[in-house]
Amino acid sequence: MASIYDKSSLVLIPSGTKTGKVFSQKPVSGDGDFTFTRASAATRVNADGNIEKETMNLMPYSNDFSQWSPKSGTFAQGVSDPFGGNDAWSLTATNVDPYLYRNPLVTGLVTLSVWAKGVGSSIGKNFLLVSNGSSPSTSTHTLTSEWVRYESYFNATSTNIIGFEIPNPAVVGDVVHIYGAQLEYGLVARDYQETTTAAVYGGITDNTPRLDYTDSSCPALLLEPQRTNVVINSEYIAGYSSSNTTITQNYGISPEGVQNSTRIQFAGTGYIAFSVASYTNETTSMYVKGTAGQILRFGKGGNVAQGALYTFTGDWQRITYSGGTGSTFIISNFSGANANDFEVYGLQHEEGSYATSYIPTYGSSVSRVAEGRNYSGLSSLIGQTEGTLFLDIDNANLSTEIFSLNRSTQNAIFLITSNTYYRVFIYCDGTNLSYTTSINITDRIRVAIAYQSNNLAVYVNGSQAYTNNTITWTPNVAMDLLNFNNGGYASSKGAARYNQVLLFKERLSNADLATLTTI
Repeated sequence: MASIYDKSSLVLIPSGTKTGKVFSQKPVSGDGDFTFTRASAATRVNADGNIEKETMNLMPYSNDFSQWSPKSGTFAQGVSDPFGGNDAWSLTATNVDPYLYRNPLVTGLVTLSVWAKGVGSSIGKNFLLVSNGSSPSTSTHTLTSEWVRYESYFNATSTNIIGFEIPNPAVVGDVVHIYGAQLEYGLVARDYQETTTAAVYGGITDNTPRLDYTDSSCPALLLEPQRTNVVINSEYIAGYSSSNTTITQNYGISPEGVQNSTRIQFAGTGYIAFSVASYTNETTSMYVKGTAGQILRFGKGGNVAQGALYTFTGDWQRITYSGGTGSTFIISNFSGANANDFEVYGLQHEEGSYATSYIPTYGSSVSRVAEGRNYSGLSSLIGQTEGTLFLDIDNANLSTEIFSLNRSTQNAIFLITSNTYYRVFIYCDGTNLSYTTSINITDRIRVAIAYQSNNLAVYVNGSQAYTNNTITWTPNVAMDLLNFNNGGYASSKGAARYNQVLLFKERLSNADLATLTTI
């Protein structure tokens, strides 16, 4: 294999990225690196097998409490913090109601967290996290003599004053140490990110390429079309209507790898209902985990007995539903379902015939912008009168142009999906050639297309699939364009995972093509 790679002019095996860039392994000059844009956050499955989101701290001056608004207390920085430094703050009460707050102007489902510990007479007293104009509005904790990260989620519905009462009730002279406030969307506190004058963001932010590890120990570049999750609270299940149901938020470890799954317990026959928009093509999905063999009913309709039946595997699984009528989705154990104690995570309803990667929402619908790029000026890497294109791809979707070399109607190569199979199109001086593979688009395909006058060949997963020895290849313009998931029409912008993309400026031998494409 090494000798084949030595012949290549471009090698893209997604492993290295930065914001706005996917690095190629060859050429080392950087001429083969790919710029990347997506004007929105997104999610991926990371190397640990967990869903990774955008992270954030929306609270300015997260560890500069001199910039907060205090009441009835004095502050000083320089006491030992939870991580061995001396950046924590000491608050000394000057009356019975000391607190401090900021107004970060956020709405939606947010979690507030801070490290705190009691000193002397404050140990054992209440420590309150507060968010005016929210539901709930306070969260009460008990101070100890050790550093504890306290957290609580709030459904902030208006302009909010967010902060802490430390302690409550207090007496003059009570002392509390605090460190590192964080405010973020969601139900749980994640890794702390310090702020100064403005919010900070991390994880899969705008323009961050997604190296996705779904069902694999090696990453692939995930590209998807624009989609909107119209379920306004994808993780806050307690906010929806229910009957004969006990709902426990933040119950277990979700597919995100943190404790923010929701436990649902049906007493007899029960249900949860949430409203969604209606589209001609639509897909609803959620992650579920329950006792293996038990059955859940999930779907769209006018009553609790509609939808489809899904059998639990005992592990987290993503179930999807398309079709139905009306605008209400039901999770229930009616009519053939017997699940009565299970976990859920990540409700999603989107316009389209298949489910895309999870789009979290915290009080309003959220859109993930389409991903796909054209790269021009690559004539030095693309064979003009002969060459080979190799693609290793999986998890594509219906009716999509996945990749093209020199997108035109003269001399070009396309890999598309047709019905449920991968299909190769080759344009040779205006003559159209096509070959439909037997590989399902949900499966992995390793395909090599070798071109040269009177010597075309297509190899798929180790075997020769198509040849043509009568068509000439004489491009009348320079071949210099690669196109990832970016067809000429909005409907052509689909989804796929790109494991490898290779270019060769020579027509490889049939033996090399077979070796290269063998899975």
